[in-house]
Amino acid sequence: MKKIQVSLNNGLYIVATPIGNLQDMSFRAVQVLKNSKLIICENPSHSLKLLNEYDIKKKLVSIHDYNEEKVIDKISKDLSNSVVSLISDSGSPLVSDPGFKLVQHCIKNKIFVTSIPGPSSIISALQLSQIPMNHFTFYGFIPKKGKQAEELFCIAEKSVGAQIFFSSPHRLLTNLNNMKKYFVNRKITICKELTKINEEKISSTMEKIDEKIKNDNFNIKGEFIIIVEGKFSQETNKIDKKIVESLTNISKKFSLTDAVKIVHNLTGLSKKNLYETALKKIKNKNV
Repeated sequence: MKKIQVSLNNGLYIVATPIGNLQDMSFRAVQVLKNSKLIICENPSHSLKLLNEYDIKKKLVSIHDYNEEKVIDKISKDLSNSVVSLISDSGSPLVSDPGFKLVQHCIKNKIFVTSIPGPSSIISALQLSQIPMNHFTFYGFIPKKGKQAEELFCIAEKSVGAQIFFSSPHRLLTNLNNMKKYFVNRKITICKELTKINEEKISSTMEKIDEKIKNDNFNIKGEFIIIVEGKFSQETNKIDKKIVESLTNISKKFSLTDAVKIVHNLTGLSKKNLYETALKKIKNKNV
């Protein structure tokens, strides 16, 4: 590979790292980390495995929810005068990980901030889920407290598009049991250990997922990504009168194809069904 000279601005670099397979590290991410004065991470001992793989030897500063402000004070001069990288234990930083206050500090103080994109367990899971991903909502870890979890599910079950949750292993079955009350007859996919040798995923309906876990000997270890079909994903044939009126009105200002695309993006309804409905409307009008 041709060696590329790297010229970096002083400031903060939010660097995505592999979610499992260390070979998923991007060339640009390696170069940024090698040119950093220090690397902010969650767990230094965990991050060292990745850094040693790429022969990166830099000062590591641990950050978590309870020391973020102290870390900011400690490295404030470095942020202005050198290259500083932020990584998480895996994937893209700030997704259910610390660092939000750090980024806010940099933006508020006009310190250069940029993102070095890379692996994301959320996107990988969506791609494997067999659930439409033109719309999706990510909720992070399901709350441990029952009332908070119920409030979350109550909101999510009315939402358009795929609904994405994280779950710890010891709460997986409890979370699934609670979700059955809200996501009736929805498709569901559960993923774990993505990109690793022991990668696993199972898909079923919400009512049969327990049986699927048992029959497939699904190993309940590690952290899980749960993807549930959205409200309108299962209602693609239910195009009501208001939708038809909206489609008709929009098609007066746009082409039929564009009108279908607009309504599809707003509702998550099937493009095919919307297009067929629009054609029937036009045909009936011309009769």
